[in-house]
Amino acid sequence: MRKVLQMGPFRGVTLKFAAAAAASALAVAKPVMAHCPLCAAATAGGVAATRFLGVDDAVTGTFIGGFVVSTALWFGTWLKKKRNGKELMPLQSAVFVLLSLAFTILTLYLARLIGSTDPAYIMFGVDKLVLGTLVGTAVTIGAFELHKRIKAANGGKSIMPFQGVLLALLCLSITGAVFFFVTGA
Repeated sequence: MRKVLQMGPFRGVTLKFAAAAAASALAVAKPVMAHCPLCAAATAGGVAATRFLGVDDAVTGTFIGGFVVSTALWFGTWLKKKRNGKELMPLQSAVFVLLSLAFTILTLYLARLIGSTDPAYIMFGVDKLVLGTLVGTAVTIGAFELHKRIKAANGGKSIMPFQGVLLALLCLSITGAVFFFVTGA
């Protein structure tokens, strides 16, 4: 029994063909400069996969923004632990988020995933991937702030396990759904 894709612009394509196409694309892909090679590969691969499946770049960018914030905050926390609880600089988390955002957008540009003049990739005069990434970054920061406020109101305790992660995913999912319906993708 042949397995066939049932979604996106590639309806009817067999999974063997899709796997061969993905392997071929990886074989000829250009190297990408990034702040983290694994992050760059995951982001570029994620964009390629979602484009292959027909997901709009604004939706994809929303989750890239979440990834930007989560990675930056994780790195800041790791570095703080390595320095015995001391931050490297004032406003360390904000600086790391901004640097991570800048390097992510630079990586997307160097990989030629952004910068197209094709109207299919533009929304409100901005590249959809960049717009989604900026919105996703802001939404994730807001979700983490909401997590902190809920925790503070509850005596320093979360009201459920993995509250920060779940709030971020919920907020990103709602934002992605809004982009999905706005773009009609």
